[in-house]
Amino acid sequence: MTTLSRREVLTAGLGALVASALPLATHAPPAYAADVSLTDATLQAFADTILPGRKATRTDLGNGIHPLAIAGVDAAPGAVETDALALFHHPEVGFDVLAPAFLGELEARSLLHGGDFLHLGWGARVKTCLDGLDYGNPTRLVWEAASAVPFTAFCAAALIRNATAATASGYRVMGLPGTAPNGYRGFSYGRRLSEERTRSGSLP
Repeated sequence: MTTLSRREVLTAGLGALVASALPLATHAPPAYAADVSLTDATLQAFADTILPGRKATRTDLGNGIHPLAIAGVDAAPGAVETDALALFHHPEVGFDVLAPAFLGELEARSLLHGGDFLHLGWGARVKTCLDGLDYGNPTRLVWEAASAVPFTAFCAAALIRNATAATASGYRVMGLPGTAPNGYRGFSYGRRLSEERTRSGSLP
């Protein structure tokens, strides 16, 4: 029997969510759809709005960050720094199929708040995302699938093998030490555990 890793399970679950949103993805792609630099920058800007962070130029994996992507409203690392863009493009996630329609709707809604999403201020970006994630929006599932990507990149360090607080910014922010084959000597419940047998097989 093959055992799936945590990363594989998370990637598969995220991919299933993206696939379920595909039937709702009917918006026309934005005018810049063929410009990879702009599509990637806009996806980074969206990721920063969902899970904001500090200004940065490189991600945990050393990938570049567009200078306009991060609004810089938080002092700690955010989703962009944890390689949300790379996870958007991960083949097992499948978001590349959903991206053109999602970006088309993102830009259509951002225009109502002052311009293209990448050049909006923080407040207008938030309002755009709130519009898309509103329960009255019939394509809300598309926005939920898009939002799940930055959360997975940040909270699960999905693209970093054997992630620790030293290698994954999200873990560091959350105070999660990460993988440790032999445990962490400094982490304990502070209680001596019972060594004798108990009636139920569990500790009191």
